[in-house]
Amino acid sequence: MEAWRFDPLCIAEDGPTVNAASERQDKFRIKMLMRDGERRRETDLLIQKRYAWRGYGQVGVADEPNQLTMNAELFGRVYATVTVNVDSPAGLALDATYGAEAARLRSQGAKLCEFGRFAIDPSARSKRLIISLVHLLYIYAHRVKGCTDILIEINPRHRAFYERLLEFEQIGAERTCERVNAPAILMHISCAKIERRLNEIGGKWRELPDEKSAYKFALSAEEEEELVARLGY
Repeated sequence: MEAWRFDPLCIAEDGPTVNAASERQDKFRIKMLMRDGERRRETDLLIQKRYAWRGYGQVGVADEPNQLTMNAELFGRVYATVTVNVDSPAGLALDATYGAEAARLRSQGAKLCEFGRFAIDPSARSKRLIISLVHLLYIYAHRVKGCTDILIEINPRHRAFYERLLEFEQIGAERTCERVNAPAILMHISCAKIERRLNEIGGKWRELPDEKSAYKFALSAEEEEELVARLGY
């Protein structure tokens, strides 16, 4: 049983005018973070703390024009965050380490995006929370921006997590990521595969207690459509 309750459809935009889908204050609220302000500073602080705990170097502030950050908040505190960066003529952050691999996918017609700046407070670890953040970024990247493939540059020690729970596959050998001065590998998943897995098991965590994939905790197809409609996409 998870320690935290979470409403996957409770989503709001961070800013002066918050239009929350739910007023229940005892559940996580997912927020789209697109402006400067206190939440941006708190988000960056969580990332820096978690990266420092892992022994990574300082990571820069997210300020690319094609980025979107999703936060999970409870009682006004940021507990988890992840950012998607959609490919553009400026490229992706991971091009510095895995430019050849990204170029190969682009040459095959893929429209890329990268997930990064992922951090979660250890007191709020929850498969449902993690997959809900990933699912929302997938909606933005695939259904809104038309991305076909998702890349993520991770420390090799986290490979099993991304393979087992999120079904990513490694496509880049271990190298040093100069941005954080730590070893890295490149992981990949197609949006078509995510869509297929969501259709197969999304929202069926009660019916599939032995299923290892975190996609069973994702929104159901009906919930996804409701959320897309609510966001106006």
